[in-house]
Formats: sequence, structure tokens, C-alpha cells
Amino acid sequence: MPDSTLKYDPTTPEGQAISRLFREVKSIEDSDGGWNGGDTVDLVGNFFMRLGIDINRGDYQVDAVPPQAVSPDAAPDTVAELLAAHEEFTTGGYPTGNEGFFYAESGEDGFTDFTLLTFPTASAARVRRAMSVLRATGYTATSQAPTSPEAAVRTVRVDDGVLRALPDDATTSERATRMLQEAGFTQHPETGDRAHVVSYSIPTPVIWRPDWVQIDVTAPRATGRDTREEVARAIATTLTDAGWTVDVRGTETLHATPPPARPTHVPNPRATRDPVGEPELVPADVIASVHNVLEYNWSEEQLDYDQQDPEGQKNHIANDLNRIARHWDLYRV
Repeated sequence: MPDSTLKYDPTTPEGQAISRLFREVKSIEDSDGGWNGGDTVDLVGNFFMRLGIDINRGDYQVDAVPPQAVSPDAAPDTVAELLAAHEEFTTGGYPTGNEGFFYAESGEDGFTDFTLLTFPTASAARVRRAMSVLRATGYTATSQAPTSPEAAVRTVRVDDGVLRALPDDATTSERATRMLQEAGFTQHPETGDRAHVVSYSIPTPVIWRPDWVQIDVTAPRATGRDTREEVARAIATTLTDAGWTVDVRGTETLHATPPPARPTHVPNPRATRDPVGEPELVPADVIASVHNVLEYNWSEEQLDYDQQDPEGQKNHIANDLNRIARHWDLYRV
């Protein structure tokens, strides 16, 4: 018997399923060694269903981390009902100046069906808000660029989609990108595989340093400077409201830093002396000095902790700083 070359364990339930599939495929093998396409598709489909995988649903169902949201079908009635459930949007009436009014229509591009939302009088900010609501439920909502910078009517394309969860170790750039996506800021169609953007803007988080990102709001030449500045201000507000520090470098460039890292409490493995007798009262000036030490080292140590691997975090001084801060309720850690 030759040594086994299997890359899986045939004694596990999953391994037995793989072995069963292979035997079934070999059982329908033609005399020339070929496999009939239709029969093979049926066998593979049954194989997935036996594993509890619905072949009519998306690939998100096999992700190790469940998605944040999976959208319903992108039918006009479904999308309109979901958006109109928010008080700031309505499908009833068309009062002059009502930024929340919209209507939904079916769309088709030759490949997929989708819903097209039209906002006759909405501002760019209101359209971003609509996309934010839809994206939070898993839809892929992208703004269609107006026919001209002066065009008042704005439209949003809505497709089925999945909002996948960010991993715990997501980079600062990934976190910034997700935050802007969920706030309705997206990429311009000229960037290829990225989504359309409101007001022709392109919020582009890029890795600049490990702890912060630079966001450049750029646009085609036809876009007005005021429009780009308005988008930059809206992005800055979105980030600061989430606790980020934003440094405006020029009218269309932002340097953004996330809130301080919050290390998970890890018991300090270093030996400590057991207290002897009654605890001593700590003098006020000593407490004040402890506060100053924490404030002096806080940001640098939190940042350094965030850049360490798990082994480096285990004995990091940030754990002690957090323990002290929790004791006096000095910081939210």
C-alpha cells in the first residue's frame, strides 16, 4: 500500500463527506474517464446541501465570522418600505422642498435586477443619509452621478448585498473605510471597481502610518471647490462624532486618528507582594502624581500596545495603566 497523500482527515464527519462525494463522482465516470457535467453538478449540489449549505444563498454563509447584515431582495416595494420606515424619508406626496421625498422604480442593466431610487429635491447630505440607512441593512447602495454639477435630481441604485463584519484586527485604514461607507460616502466610478460617490467626491483612506490615515477628497475637474469642501467637512464630522481625532490639512485633505486603543484586560503575570495589614490611605499629592503619570504616558503606551503581537501585549505596561485608570474611573477603558 502506498503512503496516503490525502490532505484531509477521512475519519471526521467533514472528511467522510468529501470521501462520499468522490466515490459518487467515480460511480458515474464514463469509460473514457470523463464526468458528465449535469450529473456532476447535481452531485456537488447535494454534497453542499448535506453539509447544511443552501446553494441558493450567497457565499457569506460559509464565512467563519457571520455577516453584520444580509439584505432582503432589492425589489422596489421592499426597499421603499424599509427606507420610508425612517421619519426623514417618505413616498407620500411631493411637497415643494421636501428633501425626504423619493420614489422607487425597477431597474435592469442586462445582468441584474435592481431598484432605482429618485430624490427630486434632496440635498447631497440627505442622499448620503439614505445610502447609510440602506447599507446598514446589507444593501449595496450607490449614488448615480448627476448629469451636471447643477442638477437637482439625485438617484441611488440599490442591489442585494451583504455587510460583512470587520475582523477584530482590522487596520485603521479598513476601519476608516468602513465608517465612511456606512455613512454614505463612497468611491467615484472612475476608480473602476469602487462604487459611485455623492457630489463627485472620492473619500480615499490610505495607509500613511499605522495609527492614522490620510483622506483626500478629490474629484474630476468639473466639480466645484465648494462641493469638495462640503464633503470634506461632512467626513470630518462623521469621524469626530465617532471619537476620532481629525486634523484638517488644507480644504480637501484630512488626517484622521482613531480613538485610543482599549486593551483587553490581561492579569499581570508578574509576581506582586500580598498586602500586609490594613491598606494605607494614599495622600492627595500622590494621587495627583498618579494622574499626571497616566496622562503623560497614556496615548503613547496605548498606541504601542495596539501595534504589538499577542505575546507582546501580554506583559505590556498598558495593562497596568488601564488597571489603575479603571480603579479611579479616569478613562473609559
